[in-house]
Amino acid sequence: MSAPAPAPAPAPAPSDVLKFPCSACGAKLAFAPGSRALECGYCGHKEDIPQTEAEVREIALESAFDVARKKRGLGVERKTFTCQGCGALTEVEPQVTSFSCTFCGQPAVLVTEARPDRLQPESLLPFRVGRDRALAEFRGWIQSLWFRPNALRRQALADEIRGSYLPFWTFDAFTRSYYTGERGDHYYTERTVTGSDGKSRPERVRHTRWTSVSGSHEQLFDDVLVPASPSAPTHLVEGLYPYPTKELVPYKPDYLAGMAAEDYRVELKDAWGTAQGTMDSAIREACRRRIGGDEQRNIRVRTSYHNRTFKLCLLPVWIATYRFRQKPYRFCVNGVTGRVHGEAPWSVAKIAAVVALIIAIVVTIALLASGG
Repeated sequence: MSAPAPAPAPAPAPSDVLKFPCSACGAKLAFAPGSRALECGYCGHKEDIPQTEAEVREIALESAFDVARKKRGLGVERKTFTCQGCGALTEVEPQVTSFSCTFCGQPAVLVTEARPDRLQPESLLPFRVGRDRALAEFRGWIQSLWFRPNALRRQALADEIRGSYLPFWTFDAFTRSYYTGERGDHYYTERTVTGSDGKSRPERVRHTRWTSVSGSHEQLFDDVLVPASPSAPTHLVEGLYPYPTKELVPYKPDYLAGMAAEDYRVELKDAWGTAQGTMDSAIREACRRRIGGDEQRNIRVRTSYHNRTFKLCLLPVWIATYRFRQKPYRFCVNGVTGRVHGEAPWSVAKIAAVVALIIAIVVTIALLASGG
């Protein structure tokens, strides 16, 4: 009879939960973006976050489900708000009494118990971009948009902007692939054709010579990112890439002071499936290039994965909505690089004018070519 599975690690006891009072005035400290310190919003006192010698660990995927000894929860007292609109699970500091969803703006959120059973992140990237710079980057982004209403630059007003840590899984793997396919090389011959005017003229004819090709390809993948929460739309999050994941620091609850943190809802197994799909696409493209030629067909690739590792990390994002003509649009700012990605209305009039101009140019060229 097999031994019973070990029980999950217990949630942090109340004495293990960290609080961050100011040693000068007793108010709460908050993380200061761009530093390794907590800062008091009342008296300005700063306290350095103790740095650990521990390195950010990569965990073997094969042992992913042997997690009984892994730390649970965020290690700091938090309150969870569950959005009734998009389902986001956002963890905030316990003194927060009202909260609208960071991701969809839905005001109807329910207070639920924090989930201390969730795996604790191994690492995070601290905020470097503060709130004021995030708003400045948003204004610069609005000014740079093309094919948008002219009034957008004057009227776009950002609502409250929030700093939040979003969860991501990262995956590493060494892959070895074997491929087969056919390489197509183009060559040309000439033939004589008779036009509608009765005149004969030469014409080039393209042909393709096909050759069977096979070979092998090795590729190392490092820190393939997979968002661990569907709360923030994928197109918004991926528009913030890249994140400097080589600069991840070991997780410490101190960095969450004054910030929200989204709980992960994409499980490890599903995240690996997404990462593998990303790797497979990159491998297939690499094999296509190795086959070479002007075109390829009947490509088949078989891949084995080795040294698969993963980690759960938190990445910083400023999230807000802005309103234009009473309609909300979302935007995000990378909390490390300041890169902005968001939604914006299109100007139908500007697009129609450009299309009309292109048509006019094409017609003019055709008339000149025909001697009209």
